[in-house]
Amino acid sequence: MSKKTKNTRKQTRDKGTSQKASSYHHGALRDALIRSAREILESEGYEALTLRAAARRAGVSQAAPYNHFADKAALLAAIAAQGFKEFAAAMRHEMDAAVDPLARLNATGIAYVAFATSNPGLFKLMFGSSVHQSSGDPDLDAARNSAYEVLRGAVHSVQVSGPRHLAREELESLRSWALVHGLATMINAGTIAPGIYGASSARELATSLLGSPQMEKKSSPSNVAKKRGK
Repeated sequence: MSKKTKNTRKQTRDKGTSQKASSYHHGALRDALIRSAREILESEGYEALTLRAAARRAGVSQAAPYNHFADKAALLAAIAAQGFKEFAAAMRHEMDAAVDPLARLNATGIAYVAFATSNPGLFKLMFGSSVHQSSGDPDLDAARNSAYEVLRGAVHSVQVSGPRHLAREELESLRSWALVHGLATMINAGTIAPGIYGASSARELATSLLGSPQMEKKSSPSNVAKKRGK
């Protein structure tokens, strides 16, 4: 292949990339890069995710990401922030189908496990050491705190709904969080498989653990009243 032919092909590729990049209106390129980065996280893993890789998958130039992200850390923060927002929305959506405070708390746990196991790469990033501590990114910090408040608020509602002997609210929130986070992490790591426990999915296993008839019977208001009357 002649040098002239190679240069012509390169110019054609560069032109196509430029046209693709210019076709994004303001803000769309940022969203496209985040979407591409999330696809890489789930299909190839954290190690494969770079600004270049995200740009390549989005079909834009290697320089294009720097219009929105200063570096890889900024891209990761944006992905994690989006993840926490979706995470909180998933928990709220699950809670909407329940009325009883305990059932609503259990619903947050079921949604927690379902989200984590459906998005293992994203979940690992969200709670990884690189972004989980205070990041200095206000959007990420606000999204993370908002997601935790869904769980903490559900715990609070259970505590004020009746005569239950629970630990301090912050400790009970931690207990609930640790239970569902540990379950999701073990499933994602392959440490346990829902099928071993007769469940067809992670959601079904979480439902069995958190919303079992025995648990609801044990903590129902009528049973509490019976015990107090003895």
